[in-house]
Amino acid sequence: MLGVRLYVDHLHDGDRPLQVGQGLLAWDGAWYRSLVESGYPGPAPEGIRFFPGFVLLGRLFDVVLPGGAGPALLFIANVTALVAMALLLRLVREVTGDSGLAGRAVWLTACFPPAFVLVWGYAEALFLLLAVATFLALSRRHWWWAAGLATAAALTRPTGALLAVAALASVWPGWRSAPAGERIARTAAVIGGPVGFGAFVWWASALVDEPFAPLVVQRELRGDPVDPLRRLITGLGELFGPDALGDGLHIPFALGFVVLVIVAFRRMPLGYAAFAAACLLVALAADNLNSLERYALNGFPIVVALAVLADDSRLRRLVPAVSAVGMVALTALAVMGEYVP
Repeated sequence: MLGVRLYVDHLHDGDRPLQVGQGLLAWDGAWYRSLVESGYPGPAPEGIRFFPGFVLLGRLFDVVLPGGAGPALLFIANVTALVAMALLLRLVREVTGDSGLAGRAVWLTACFPPAFVLVWGYAEALFLLLAVATFLALSRRHWWWAAGLATAAALTRPTGALLAVAALASVWPGWRSAPAGERIARTAAVIGGPVGFGAFVWWASALVDEPFAPLVVQRELRGDPVDPLRRLITGLGELFGPDALGDGLHIPFALGFVVLVIVAFRRMPLGYAAFAAACLLVALAADNLNSLERYALNGFPIVVALAVLADDSRLRRLVPAVSAVGMVALTALAVMGEYVP
């Protein structure tokens, strides 16, 4: 990062990437700041695709903290990232009984290649906190808490709708013997994520008078839905063409994530593996693979699966080192405007 800083300092102002001047509020961070300052849909119609949880919290802290919307968003991101790590430590420890695995999961989450967004003006840290808290509530059978947390997660990132997959895997065992009141609570835990997702899509669509507006804008940016397997296969050719530093850059990560999802199905509870698989499938089902790595971070069991894999004594030091190098590389590319986080 120091090398990147020295390099950009010697560039003429016209050659300097926009993201250098934006700092920790680059890329999506600039959108979130504009939404906090001016409201939806923001300075351009594309702003309607950003879900409101992080924005609303940013407005609240903008009132009580000095410095404006930017520092408020960064404060939220950094604090929620720390809380998310603490909850992840507790979750993995409770579910597996393995304190060593829990510690590795936290460290690998902190140095996962796209994890730099956890301290940028992005909604990922808040979403990670809410998603991990949802899993913790599910593991403790606190169905109403799980419903509320999943709803909040889906109002923060659209990936929150996929928490229904994990909830279904948790509520199904014992469904037949559960009393009617508990069945209602279990159902709420499953539909909480989709309800939060649907509520914002409905509100945003009414605001701009266009059906499914957030999804339409996202499709314009990422392309029409495609077959994830076919997209992965065609992506292999991009490794050696002019898109090697574009979509081709994402293919090695995608292949690694597929391996980690397989590890999750073999070594982790079904709900965790299913949520990880759902997040990866949705990320791969787009023609444009920008931000693939960040979407995988949303499916945090992928990182826990990496911690499981790193339990091998031969990988215990190698995996964190490679992951940290990857994070530095992606951060540098993002700052230089060459990588879309």
